[in-house]
Amino acid sequence: ETQVEVSGHSWNVYRYAADYLHDGAVVTLLAQVWCQRTVAGLSRRTQFLYLLVFISRYLDLFYHPQHLYLVVHKLFFIGTTLLALLGFLAWRGTYEGDKDTSSSWLIIGAALLVSFFSTGEDTLLHVMWTFSQILEGFAMVPQYVFCYRADAAGEAEERRGVRVYIVAMGLYRFCYVLNFVHKKSKVAAYRDPHSWTFGAVNFFLFLDYVLYRVAGMSCLRWLTLGLDDGAHRVSSELQQRL
Repeated sequence: ETQVEVSGHSWNVYRYAADYLHDGAVVTLLAQVWCQRTVAGLSRRTQFLYLLVFISRYLDLFYHPQHLYLVVHKLFFIGTTLLALLGFLAWRGTYEGDKDTSSSWLIIGAALLVSFFSTGEDTLLHVMWTFSQILEGFAMVPQYVFCYRADAAGEAEERRGVRVYIVAMGLYRFCYVLNFVHKKSKVAAYRDPHSWTFGAVNFFLFLDYVLYRVAGMSCLRWLTLGLDDGAHRVSSELQQRL
């Protein structure tokens, strides 16, 4: 009964605003890549993480009949992310790999471990859905690290298209936070700890990025770069031993 009540309140203005902001972010990203024929300023690892997010989350396309709106959006996000990654192949000469240094496999591995040990149900569909929620919480980290490294190297701020993409993705997550609050206010028994926790993580990482760009202050910039450098040192040592 609670699930039915929650579903009834899922279609609200915050949900639609989030979806359309996400749509706009993706269109901006593709315009940046395919119209300007460059992937400069963009993290390939972030796009790879988002592809995993969408594929693992939308496995239900094969199992449940769904509203056309959902089907179109799910296929849109998978397809456009593939197009973005194809852009990295087409314009690989413009890719700045020296700044795209985050360990995506470490993020994926940690998300998998947490999803397996924190999922109440043992169905593959539910585990993969939980994995996607956790992974999305950190999917933008490689893009932030990319921007922080570019700034540390004394380079100019991001291209306008890249900046619009980052801001739109942050606002999309903010609207989903409002969506969670709205549903909780309508249905007291509503619980979705994975979405709440990692949605908040995603949004606070975005807030820190905005604070850095606006005021030059960052609580997490040093942490993200420090963890990224540390992860690469560990990875390099392991590769040398193997």
